[in-house]
Amino acid sequence: MNTEKITAQVYGDATPDQIAAIAHYGSHARLLAGPGTGKTKTITRRVLALVLLHGVEPESILLLTFTRLAAAQLREEIRKALEPHGKGLPCVSTLHSFALKQILTNGSRVDTLPRPVRIADDWEERNIIQEDLKLILGLEKIDDVQKLIQQLATDWETLRADETGWEKQFPDAHFLGAWRKHREIYGETLRAELVYQLKKQLEANRDFKLDRGYRHVLIDEFQDLNSCDLAIVRHLSEREAEIFAVGDDDQSIYGFRFADPYGIRNFPEQYPDCKRLALEICFRCDQDILKHAEFIADLDVKRLPKGTRARDGAGQGEVVLMNFRDQAQEASTLATEVKGIIDSGAAPEKIVLLLRSDKNGAMSKPIIAAFEAAGVQVSKATEDSLDEDKDYRTVLSALRLVAEPTDCLAWRSLFQLAHNRVGTTAIKAVWDYAAANGKNFCQAIETIVSDTTAIESRYGDPIRAYYSSTKEKLDTLGKESPVSEVVEVVMTQFVDDEDKRAFLQSHFDALIQSLGAEKIADLLSGLNVVGEGIEQETENGKVNILTMHQAKGLTFDYCYIIAVEDEMIPGRNEGAKEDDERRLLYVSMTRARNRLVMTYCSKRTGEQAYYGRTSGASRSLTRFLRDAPLTPKRM
Repeated sequence: MNTEKITAQVYGDATPDQIAAIAHYGSHARLLAGPGTGKTKTITRRVLALVLLHGVEPESILLLTFTRLAAAQLREEIRKALEPHGKGLPCVSTLHSFALKQILTNGSRVDTLPRPVRIADDWEERNIIQEDLKLILGLEKIDDVQKLIQQLATDWETLRADETGWEKQFPDAHFLGAWRKHREIYGETLRAELVYQLKKQLEANRDFKLDRGYRHVLIDEFQDLNSCDLAIVRHLSEREAEIFAVGDDDQSIYGFRFADPYGIRNFPEQYPDCKRLALEICFRCDQDILKHAEFIADLDVKRLPKGTRARDGAGQGEVVLMNFRDQAQEASTLATEVKGIIDSGAAPEKIVLLLRSDKNGAMSKPIIAAFEAAGVQVSKATEDSLDEDKDYRTVLSALRLVAEPTDCLAWRSLFQLAHNRVGTTAIKAVWDYAAANGKNFCQAIETIVSDTTAIESRYGDPIRAYYSSTKEKLDTLGKESPVSEVVEVVMTQFVDDEDKRAFLQSHFDALIQSLGAEKIADLLSGLNVVGEGIEQETENGKVNILTMHQAKGLTFDYCYIIAVEDEMIPGRNEGAKEDDERRLLYVSMTRARNRLVMTYCSKRTGEQAYYGRTSGASRSLTRFLRDAPLTPKRM
């Protein structure tokens, strides 16, 4: 293919501002990309330009995204573009996955984590680590343990853990001791510390080597990085990488993990030689929707100035603010309207209902009931899905043991999940034996199996029986076999119900495909950093109900934002957290293409009366919309 054709393929139908971003080369750059401005297309084409026009080796390009789903989508887009040219793929990864990969690459050089590095997933953290620490520390409520673990994560994300005397300032020194003892016996690493550990290694370990020599680092959703994440970016730039930061300070909504729009706002000050770029044409939102969303964004006096405008030929669009008597009227009215939209020919999956939050289904229950009564199918996103399913946990733990036969957390999970007469007292006996003899959990189990006097027989006998029968099953599998074959055999050995096996097989097949996994290690590596609870794929053929955070990055023709009430948004949040809430409303409004409806009630009763900032029926319009050029429509 000649140069002219390659150039045409790279730039294609890109707009002038997109072309400027695609073509930039030779210095750091910040690309401000508002909602619907073609960010993904621009990033993909920029990778093409680097490889096909500038001769950059794909192996020297790193593309970091915020979620696994976004990484998978970008990887596929880039693969389709580069494959016809016989070019390999750059590294496309979440920051957590990248951190894990670098730590694993330097396994022999990292002495601050248990070896081999094993990331505890959400279920293991909640049902093993937290429960054990609660017992060890003699705490009454699991909430007490969770607050201390959250404090640890906060200190890593904000780099407070780097401060002199940090351990003395930590709220509970006994907790730190118990946590370290637990990781010694079970060998776990918390997901929350991955990026911090990478930062520490890059700073302090001269022998620490990245898996590749990255010369071009493209970072999507730059506004979602916290202080620890930003420190990683700085280290990459100091290793001669050219940073291309893409994002939008108006869409910084992850304050709960200490993401701060400061990073993207101050990028030119941090990288003085950077090129300032911007995408200004919104291809998603019709005119009125963008206008009202921009009003919300402009409430922030620190907002970076932007020239965001609707595309040429954009429709007028429609923005409606509905005021209801209560949630019953709200639900029935919305059900009738949505039914009419679908009956007129709209696809259900083009319609979304967004909730600020939905603990115990309090906000969604009346809506789902009204929609189902109207004959409208609804899909409500959940954040736990299979995580608590016993068969899924069993299969996952068995797969971990195929990859690493001495995985202490995986063995502990199997003992805890199976009907094997091994209860909490027996597990405690193994812990006591391990702690007293300087062994980890697996070493203690192996000793107990070979030495019948190690612990009391009433505990040891069922442990020996279950361990031996399970190990016999696992020993027939090879970790180098194709991952789909390993999953199928494990499913047959550990799941009795045929329908459940088929369901789980389908789930794992989808994961294998999205991760591009070939071996069992590839699958487990991808799963190690899943669990943020913020990414969600929608379901075709149904109206989708999502939280406002889950909807980020998605587009719908019809968008309904439920309960835009001061008690809900900003709720109890103040200061910087209130700013997060305002940006969350902006992000939610810009999910809409043609019609945006926002609702609020004058009162909420029943469960909903206790939902939000204050307990009580009375509700009021959110402060963010009180001065908006919108007249509430009383229903």
